[in-house]
Amino acid sequence: MKRSILILAAAMIIFGLSPKPAQASPYEGYTYSYWEEDVKSPIAYLPSRMITGQELGIGPFTTPSDMFAAPDGKLYVLDSGNGRIVVLNREWKVIDQIQGFDNNGKQNSFNKPEGIFVTAAGHVFVADTENRRVVVLDENGKFIREIGAPKSEVLSDNFEYFPRKVIVDKAGRIYVVARGVFDGIIEFDNEGGFTGFIGTNKVQFDPVDLFWKTVSTKEQREKMIRFVPIEFNNTDLDADGFIYTTTADKQTAVPVKRLNPSGIDVLRINGELGPIGDLSRERSAFIDIDVSSNGVYRTLDSTRGRVFTYNEDGNLLYVVGQLGNQLGTFKTPIAIESFDNRIFVLDQDLGMITEFTVTKFGSLVNEANGLYSIGKHDDAAKLWEQVLKLDANFEMAYVGIGKSMLRQGEYKEAMKYLKLGNDREYYSKALTKYRREYMREYFGIYMTMVIALIGAAIAVRRVLKVRKGGMKQNAVS
Repeated sequence: MKRSILILAAAMIIFGLSPKPAQASPYEGYTYSYWEEDVKSPIAYLPSRMITGQELGIGPFTTPSDMFAAPDGKLYVLDSGNGRIVVLNREWKVIDQIQGFDNNGKQNSFNKPEGIFVTAAGHVFVADTENRRVVVLDENGKFIREIGAPKSEVLSDNFEYFPRKVIVDKAGRIYVVARGVFDGIIEFDNEGGFTGFIGTNKVQFDPVDLFWKTVSTKEQREKMIRFVPIEFNNTDLDADGFIYTTTADKQTAVPVKRLNPSGIDVLRINGELGPIGDLSRERSAFIDIDVSSNGVYRTLDSTRGRVFTYNEDGNLLYVVGQLGNQLGTFKTPIAIESFDNRIFVLDQDLGMITEFTVTKFGSLVNEANGLYSIGKHDDAAKLWEQVLKLDANFEMAYVGIGKSMLRQGEYKEAMKYLKLGNDREYYSKALTKYRREYMREYFGIYMTMVIALIGAAIAVRRVLKVRKGGMKQNAVS
């Protein structure tokens, strides 16, 4: 009896001291089908590490508001509550802190800044929100200039300037998203001169409220809610200089836009719905956008803490993250950036950055989509086949293979894959080409058969006619 107890105790000790099995992902992977139903999908990115100001040895981040991943691998964190910029290298080591600067002989500091952007030359643009200016620093953190409120006769006398986000294109033009500005993004030239607004959102209204406004008195109308355009809340640039914007309003049908130099939305959408985040759950509210390579862009949803990744056609590739209290989940996600095959998400309340690294599935999807976007459909098809081995429900993989077969003239096979991918447009193209090819191949045979049948029918008719004539002659005789 004692021996049995000792053996049981030893077993408990061994199992208690043995390494715990690896934890599953703190969130589920999923995407949406053509029928707008969410379907499970492999995880594309997994959390690899997180870091706080305490771990960096610089004190906690206090309500950090933005970050920027530079092409050289540096990560700039805008620690708004502490009024500083923290610069990290690829190994997440602090290489600089910018807490103030000399502005023409006067020591200046930031006042609750909300946006940061770094140019290829290393110049740092900061939306110094409560100081109502954009501050420009060089690569060493030295003051270059500041850009104040826009000045123009078209602006009302009560115009208030609180810059929230800032981006700079290759020509040096500066674009500012400002709080309470409904006219669009404020544009400055490379000298800081105001040139106008770009990309004004359309007015959103309730038809019922509109009806009551038309039948109400002037006094009643003044008490009603005014119809005003929705303001932008964030922005980013792609390699071609197009401006991507987000709008947090859950009622808007176009929370993401891609603006050309004229301010016209040219975002490509493949299907009925564009990039709007969750479909079957509570509507998403995008608070940040990060444009990657090959037309891929990622939106950060504050509603459920999701990162939605779309390709240049507006197809959802995968979803990462969620709200929670584990590694890889967030409390108040506020900013997203990416570099190489890593994604960074900044949590404002927790003062923490979470890094996600790509999985095999995510790597295959990224590489296949990259080849697909530059027209290398045949090379992409080989990778899409590997994707389907990991996720048989990935519709875009079927479409990619179908388009490759369509280019190779394998129309019947293309139809099969395009049908599985629910791509009706290209399925119709494949069907048209298949019919044409089929008729071209078998037209001679069919025509020979038709002619033979016609000839046989004529011969039979003549035989029957001859027989009928012979029968009449026999009857007369």
